Amino acid sequence: MRKKFSWLIFFIILCSTASLCLLIIPYPETQVIHNPYQTQGGYGGFSSGFIVEFPWRSYNKEVFLNVSLTEGTINLQLFDRQVYYYEYGIYNPYWEILNTTGFTTTIKLSQPIKRYLYIHFDPQNVSDVIDYIYSEVKVSYFRYASNYGFFFLGLAVLLISYYEYRKYKWRNKY
Repeated sequence: MRKKFSWLIFFIILCSTASLCLLIIPYPETQVIHNPYQTQGGYGGFSSGFIVEFPWRSYNKEVFLNVSLTEGTINLQLFDRQVYYYEYGIYNPYWEILNTTGFTTTIKLSQPIKRYLYIHFDPQNVSDVIDYIYSEVKVSYFRYASNYGFFFLGLAVLLISYYEYRKYKWRNKY
């Protein structure tokens, strides 16, 4: 009499399908890096930069920036983090805007920025007291859940191996 492993086949199909979906189908993700807030007292309460980390399989990257200043002007630059921290001399920013009091823009990033992006704010011509600084930074991109996909793929391989072992063991028994 032949043994059936229907529960094992079900889990093999389930894990294989889950790994395939997680490795192939991208999903959108949005991160709010800096919530809107108002600071009083000037430069001490204002964060001068943010580091944005992208997953290793992310595409269609967009950065939404909304910055306004009531006094003075501000410079904003986007760098690849490796270029900003490890090179000496004049930096070559990926994108920059100079001497503005406020702006709202969406920047679409292409592939040169691989892993980390550094967003640098530099207030210029500022008096001792800035009434309000308003800033909002949102990053959105498509990513693949590769870690989970590889986990389910490994689990499917283990279940297939176990299924083949049980099948081989059953054949040799009779």
